[in-house]
Amino acid sequence: MNSNKQQYHKLVKAEPSIPIFSRDWWLDAVCGTDNWDVLLLEKGGEIMASLPFYRRKRYGLTLISQPLLTQHNGIWIKYPPVQATAKRLSYEKTLMNQMIDLLADLNIDWFCQNFHYSITNWLPFYWRGFLQTSRYTYVIPDIDRINLQDIFSRFSEAKRRNIKRAEQQLQIKTDLNARQFYAYHQMILAKKGEKIAYPFDLFGRIFEAAVKRGHGRTFYAADKNEQIHSALFLIWDENSAYALITAVDPDHKKSGSLSLVIKEAIRFAAAHTRDFDFEGSMIEMVENSYRQFATVQRPYFNISFMSRRMRIIHHGRELFRAIAGSPLAVTHCRADTSGVSIHGRQVMFDADHPRS
Repeated sequence: MNSNKQQYHKLVKAEPSIPIFSRDWWLDAVCGTDNWDVLLLEKGGEIMASLPFYRRKRYGLTLISQPLLTQHNGIWIKYPPVQATAKRLSYEKTLMNQMIDLLADLNIDWFCQNFHYSITNWLPFYWRGFLQTSRYTYVIPDIDRINLQDIFSRFSEAKRRNIKRAEQQLQIKTDLNARQFYAYHQMILAKKGEKIAYPFDLFGRIFEAAVKRGHGRTFYAADKNEQIHSALFLIWDENSAYALITAVDPDHKKSGSLSLVIKEAIRFAAAHTRDFDFEGSMIEMVENSYRQFATVQRPYFNISFMSRRMRIIHHGRELFRAIAGSPLAVTHCRADTSGVSIHGRQVMFDADHPRS
């Protein structure tokens, strides 16, 4: 193990502000222990910033991208306890420029990461030639401090009606194991003629790592015949819970089950963390559903960069397609941030243009 990763293991244990998606054990699960690394900035023996990354080789190119089922990685910064806005921006500029210098030393052909929404300043990356795309997630903040009934009362009338209907016929349970949850997701997708977009080996590693550490749990709604109407795999850290994967049986999509599952997941999460993150979407139908849960829209940055060699390959491919008469295809940063199902409809996020 290299010294950076050894230091990072210690940092993760000491810094609860590091999001779950950037923690060492999560990266081991989604990348494999040998396929991720981390850049560190130190001052006086103290780590001031980190940037973990998933690195892979393809056709001789070095790529840094988002792992599957991982909403964000990006830079983490340790801030002084009290800092004026002007000093904060200057502090960020210094650390981000130093981090970009370290990235440059890696000779990367393609860089693509989602930054956590707490990072609101990407100008240093812009000044160094990086590109940015805004994405959105939907969050219920401060669930640990606000009366839950107040939160639930702010759900849309449609969601409250769904919950009331579901409560009359369904029971919430939490005992699905990894294989059962995965099989259920596969089954409901098969009803739609679709295939699941993430392998069981990956999900099994995530499930085992999260549950073992007390950071993961399944929720599902079942009727009196033990038929599962919908299910959710929830993960959380000290700062936020994330609805990582949701699945709804299309045969029971009108039972209101998912609204009830989410309500109970929020109730559970309120005892363990601060916020509830719905894992956002750029899909209009999904966005419409999420905002009905009294959520706050939170923008976050997708930061990308292509080397000169990568740009030549990219533009050459686009030219070939144009000559061949095919529609020009814009290369989007493949950010496999989530694999979710809404009413049995699988959704994988591929930069600005999600595909189902």
